[in-house]
Amino acid sequence: MPPTKNTSRTPALAGALAVAVAGGVIALGGAGSAAGGQDTVDGLVKSDSRELSGVKSAFTAAVKASRAVQAPPASAVGDTSKLAAGEPAPMVAATARKKQLSDGVSLLGRYFTPTQAKKEENGLHNAVTAEADPGFRNLGSGASKVVFTRVGVSGATATVQAEVTIWAKFQQKVNGSWATAHPVNVMNYTATLIRNSEGKWLVSSMTGDFAPGEAP
Repeated sequence: MPPTKNTSRTPALAGALAVAVAGGVIALGGAGSAAGGQDTVDGLVKSDSRELSGVKSAFTAAVKASRAVQAPPASAVGDTSKLAAGEPAPMVAATARKKQLSDGVSLLGRYFTPTQAKKEENGLHNAVTAEADPGFRNLGSGASKVVFTRVGVSGATATVQAEVTIWAKFQQKVNGSWATAHPVNVMNYTATLIRNSEGKWLVSSMTGDFAPGEAP
């Protein structure tokens, strides 16, 4: 996905902003003109700071889900550890691909807003389509590590910047022979989350691009 420029701004004096940078927490808020005003701001800062853990957990679950749905379940792939060199894994059946699609749509809906979930479904659909190619085997996809570089919370909105280690494993038939690849790359992600009426954080936008030197 191409990188995008984040142009969102948090209005001054519109509440408090809690920012986590490299594991530390810095609370930023508008200055009160009187002691009572400052107490209110301090209360908001503490309240927003308590949301940081929930925001991090929500983003981590979302980005892992967006990767996981792009491969069939292990039960559909089978045990690939016993394959001889150059031997392909069994092709994923059409019924398994159909279930992967329906289960994937459902899973994405748990962590993304409806609009963003639709965007994330593009990767799912592309993966399922590729699995129908007799010369391709999709063996796995996931995110193994999430490192937060910045997290900000203001009211019911949060922003996240993170380095995410993603991986994939697949087989492809090239010039009549099967080759297995297991690429691992680091991506820079920027995301916005919103807290819904039930108090759950959902990812409302998410963009990512390869970290410097990580492009294939």
